[in-house]
Amino acid sequence: MTKAPARGLSFLMRRLPLLLILAAAPAIAAEPSVSGQTGLISMPDARFAPEGSWRTGLSFLRPYQSIWSGVSVFPWLETSFRYSRIYHVPGFAGTPQDPSFGRGYGDFKDKAFDAKLLVLPERGIWPAIAVGAQDLGGGTSIFRAPYAVASKQLGELDLSAGYGGRRIDGLFGGARWAPAAAPNWSLVAEYDAYNYKRDPFSDLSGAASYRKEPAVGLEYRREWFGVKAFSSHGYLGFNTYVNVPLEQREFVPKLDEPAPYTKINPRPTEAQWHDDPAHRARLARALAEQDFRDIRIGYRNGRLEARLTTLLSFAPLEVREIRITYAQGTLPVATYTFINVPLLQRYFNGLASRDSLAPYVAIEYAKPEERREEADRSETLAAFEEPLPEGIVVSRDGADIVALRGANVLGGRVRVRPGLATYLNDPSGAFKFELSAVGSYDRPLGHQTFLQAESRLVVWENVSDVTQPSNSELPHVRTDIAEYKRASKFKLTRLLVNNFSQPAERVYGRLSAGIYEEMFSGFGGQVLYLGQDGGWGADLDANWVKQRDFKGWFGTRDYSTTTAIASLNYRLAKGVTATLRAGRFLAKDEGARVELKRRFASGIEVGAWYTVTNGNDITSPGSPSSPYHDKGIFMVMPFDPLLTRDTQAAGVFALAPWTRDVGQMVVSPGDLYSILERPGVQMHERDGLSRFGDRDDDYDLPSLGTGRDRIWPDLAADDFFGARRAAGNIDWPRTALLAGGLILGSAVLDRRAFNFADRHKDSRLVKDGVRLGNALPVAALGLSGLFAFDDSRPRLADAGIAALEAGALAFVGGEGLKYAVGRARPTAELGKAEFHAGSSEDRFKSFPSRHTALMWAAVTPYAKEFDMPWLYGVAAITNAARVGSREHWLSDTVAGSVIGYALGSLAWEARRESRRGKNGPALAVGPGTVGLAWELP
Repeated sequence: MTKAPARGLSFLMRRLPLLLILAAAPAIAAEPSVSGQTGLISMPDARFAPEGSWRTGLSFLRPYQSIWSGVSVFPWLETSFRYSRIYHVPGFAGTPQDPSFGRGYGDFKDKAFDAKLLVLPERGIWPAIAVGAQDLGGGTSIFRAPYAVASKQLGELDLSAGYGGRRIDGLFGGARWAPAAAPNWSLVAEYDAYNYKRDPFSDLSGAASYRKEPAVGLEYRREWFGVKAFSSHGYLGFNTYVNVPLEQREFVPKLDEPAPYTKINPRPTEAQWHDDPAHRARLARALAEQDFRDIRIGYRNGRLEARLTTLLSFAPLEVREIRITYAQGTLPVATYTFINVPLLQRYFNGLASRDSLAPYVAIEYAKPEERREEADRSETLAAFEEPLPEGIVVSRDGADIVALRGANVLGGRVRVRPGLATYLNDPSGAFKFELSAVGSYDRPLGHQTFLQAESRLVVWENVSDVTQPSNSELPHVRTDIAEYKRASKFKLTRLLVNNFSQPAERVYGRLSAGIYEEMFSGFGGQVLYLGQDGGWGADLDANWVKQRDFKGWFGTRDYSTTTAIASLNYRLAKGVTATLRAGRFLAKDEGARVELKRRFASGIEVGAWYTVTNGNDITSPGSPSSPYHDKGIFMVMPFDPLLTRDTQAAGVFALAPWTRDVGQMVVSPGDLYSILERPGVQMHERDGLSRFGDRDDDYDLPSLGTGRDRIWPDLAADDFFGARRAAGNIDWPRTALLAGGLILGSAVLDRRAFNFADRHKDSRLVKDGVRLGNALPVAALGLSGLFAFDDSRPRLADAGIAALEAGALAFVGGEGLKYAVGRARPTAELGKAEFHAGSSEDRFKSFPSRHTALMWAAVTPYAKEFDMPWLYGVAAITNAARVGSREHWLSDTVAGSVIGYALGSLAWEARRESRRGKNGPALAVGPGTVGLAWELP
């Protein structure tokens, strides 16, 4: 007995070197698989590329070739897109009516979207656990593959194992060895569990002969690129990519920026400033040399966009307060007031800290401008001794490789630049493009009123080769694009008059009239209200538009409509903005559009949208029972981090079907929230002065602004351990007995509920109720995602996090039970007692109802946190919808409710346990006493 501790100590000492080796593990190599998702060779793992990594590459595994692009949106979320080609498989086979249909398309091609979510990070002996799906729904989904996977690092070895469904058929796994002696290299091996025989056209492509078997590869990586060569199924393959770190603020040093103004100037007195215009002229010219434009100088209540150091070098000696209004374009956004100019001067000279400056800086929203500014502007321009340059010059700008620009031609600005538009996946050819020369002319017409004109000369295009007419049953608001390209090579694409205004603080307006875009002209306006904290904005945009004719000048077609879209933009954590739009769209369909985007430190934005309207688009892959919904992904890429000097130019890339009419919006003449979002955010982040460029923005200094960025919720990691404690408090036998009784009791009514639903299947009330009930789980989880970010209301944020966690567990658990039970759906017409456990057919996935499990899991944390039991009544609408659609028996929905309620309760209790574990002392103040108090469980 006394020797046991010694034996245990000896055991640990003998294995101490191994433990030290395992503890000194190198950094994990997170490399992409052939699909673009982080993984092994073909199989996924539970690893994620560093946050903000944007990787784009090309992979080839015979007979599949993929062009892919993926972004690590967060440390726990990875999304990727791929465009795959299957060799030796024709894309379109033609029709008896048109044998040439699809002849120019080539091999079969398919678009797919993948996503992966980190459930638990690697911690101690626990592996990292992730869930994901390849080829998420919305398109053909021929490569659909949901999966769960775990990864654990042991020294230089990273092991992964997982289980998948559909295309990933069962167990898979592998290992990656990244030796510390060669940090850029790694060896990778996997067990490929793809069921290639199930792939469409596998007999034609040759993939039908592939079996589940091992594959091995060699990888080499650097910061900006990587390459992998591998052997799989008897063939050699490769995967190569480039990596752009979106969280890096600049990729190219600003070598061509004007040098900081360091000249020491004799500062005039107030009398000299007023009497001699030469002082104002010197200041205006110095600002112009610093690349500031639209300069307005006013000694009283003035407005100026300037570097503060430059301003102080010329200011009158009597100045004791400086007030600057920052404008985006011509719209005033923020006013900065420095009430201690001597201290500000000391700060710029390096003799004062930001701590000492903080009490003397005020940042507030700009008030509506006064007419005095026009006099200020005229006085400033008159101070220039030389006129603005005239004529056309050749220049290089962020958006253009080479452009012809004129700064003062006929009172306005002229630019001629190249334009490129691309289109994918038309039957007449997989890649369509238009290369053109774009000429634009902009000039002010009056106070906040501007003329915008744009024309386009097509140099080379093949979009007009599209001969297949649109079969859309909606008004052809977009699908006649080939007719527009075919009719004329030179056309007027914009001729607009825009008037901007600021009727009140944080309220902005725009009125527009003229030619909006290539397809529509009209008139309308927008009004925007910004929230006080810069975290949200609401706007209404309404337009009457008429469709233009194909030639692109002043002719019109018969179609006209009024669009009205109300939008709510809400800023979340980590630069994420969520937008909800609702109203009447371009094809007279009504509905809602959800947008999510993230802005990284580089300024690059990545986002996606999804639209649901009552416009039933049955164009393939849509159908009468499952109409198509407009969706897409987009990227806004400012050229500032790529160039050697500052620019506000940006390029926009969007990937979406281009021959759809449902859920379309007219091109905005100037969306106010897009213009003002970033300046409003910059008012409230860091010190609020990043727009002035007085210092590098990458500093950690006390906040001088009026707000702060929301933090990201601590999902799952701590709640997992809280859930273990919460689960120990549950009376499991009693709970199981009660749940079983509810499910079995409801099964008695299965047939009666189905017969009732079948008799009323054509009822408008039932159809509307089914649509509502099916949409509720998505809405509940979407709102939970928003609430989870809102740290201004901690209880609501905790309930949102719990709802997301419970929803994720309900989804995974529901899928597992469907597969394990294999109950026949009512629509299978096999009876309610027919079971085929382990079947992968959808008709045997009735038990439990996943919709109801998700809905009850989402509402339970709110019902418990805020004592709102009526939310269960809202959740019951989903139960009724699933029975009414005849997709589930009544007992299936009751089982889903029980599962969702249990998981929602557990997640809510876990958040409470986790919160108790984090609680520190709170200050307790009483009559004559001050103390510390802890909240005890």
